[in-house]
Amino acid sequence: MKILGYGEDFITFWAITMKLGEILSQLNDDASPEDCTVFYRPSFGRRGGAKRSEFGEFDAVIITPKTVYLVESKWDGSEASFPNNVLKLGDVQIQRHRIFRWYHENWKGENWKEFAQKHAQEFRTKFGRSIVRENSLLSQNLMRVLNKTRGKKLVDILLFLHRKEPPRIQTNFKVVKIKYEPTEGEYLELT
Repeated sequence: MKILGYGEDFITFWAITMKLGEILSQLNDDASPEDCTVFYRPSFGRRGGAKRSEFGEFDAVIITPKTVYLVESKWDGSEASFPNNVLKLGDVQIQRHRIFRWYHENWKGENWKEFAQKHAQEFRTKFGRSIVRENSLLSQNLMRVLNKTRGKKLVDILLFLHRKEPPRIQTNFKVVKIKYEPTEGEYLELT
């Protein structure tokens, strides 16, 4: 079977499946790709959705034996959104990382209802929103990822996927640059 795709989501999927070793190398992580767990586009609700507990989705979460990489990806196909050839992440993306980091630092694997009651005021004060409601699909998704990441170091990543010279990148995130070459017109083949 030949799978062809186009755009940031597909190229991100290609990078984490075909170039994970290179990504880890750029991060100075000596983990083997075989020892990693990757959540591709884990959803934590719609960012800015109607529910004030939702905070969007990462492009990927890469989990090695010691480290968790929260991945936001950008590709050079959206270069029109790089004013003055400078790439910056948006406030919504940065806030998503802050919210997940808070959950990561505070979640100890306890009962979700108890966790939410214990931390509701702190979370509302810090983020102006509610902790995810218990017994919701969102809380189940979040707990599944949090249980895999518990006790590991958290690192924010900007994965830049490019064919030509990347723009200037202004971020506090660690930057990983992966070059890709379309195989059929603008389409990339997943092999």
